[in-house]
Amino acid sequence: AARNGISTEIAGPGKIERHLQVYGRLELPPDQRVALRARFAGLVKSVRARVGQSVDKGEVLAVVESNDSLKDYAVVAPISGIIQSRQTSVGEISGNTPLFTVVDTRRLWATLQVFSSQRFEVKPGLPVHVIHNNHRHDSRIESIAPADQGEPYVIARVMLDNANGDMAPGDLVSAEIDAEIVSSPLVIKTRAIQQLDGRPVVFIQEGERYYARALEPGRTDGVHTEVLSGLDAGDRYVVDNSYLIKADIEKSAASHEH
Repeated sequence: AARNGISTEIAGPGKIERHLQVYGRLELPPDQRVALRARFAGLVKSVRARVGQSVDKGEVLAVVESNDSLKDYAVVAPISGIIQSRQTSVGEISGNTPLFTVVDTRRLWATLQVFSSQRFEVKPGLPVHVIHNNHRHDSRIESIAPADQGEPYVIARVMLDNANGDMAPGDLVSAEIDAEIVSSPLVIKTRAIQQLDGRPVVFIQEGERYYARALEPGRTDGVHTEVLSGLDAGDRYVVDNSYLIKADIEKSAASHEH
């Protein structure tokens, strides 16, 4: 069993989540993008940052000589982040055009579209499971606001940690909002359930033996399933690779028929 990755858990009480499916995209929060301008017009004497470079808050990006005072002053990064764009070079005269754009992508908003049929069930604080490139990111609804230009939905904003940098503004995402969390006296992992002889079963471990146990499933959220009958709290059941046990049972039954 250990060699084949067969693992078990104890059946017991748990929670079933009822989800609302929504869709949206990732965006950069406004305070994490800064277009950096020179404080005073003047000659750009040095540039110390390039596009794609990571910078710390307070780091010197350029030095400008003021036209008024003829004194040098430093242009520093107002936030930590990455240089997204650079619009200046040595010898140019700074004006109203931004010299640099700095973005901090370590956290991103998932902006989710919530339509009228779902709106009465969605509120700030609800847990959300955001799916991006088959990876699940757990968070909570931070705020809800109307969409721009009268679209028929509201926007639920969810803050996501992006310390690994695997997400980018503009990426499309799907999400499941936990509209309701129901406690149940007996739940199991959904992936433990197999079909045997046309019935849903789990495999119970007793000592060094495994037995198929037919059960009556109830509500499910895809991860956990409520058990209405056929299983008792405290039973040890197979969670991972239970299909291997099913295959052995079916093979044994076939050999008996011959």
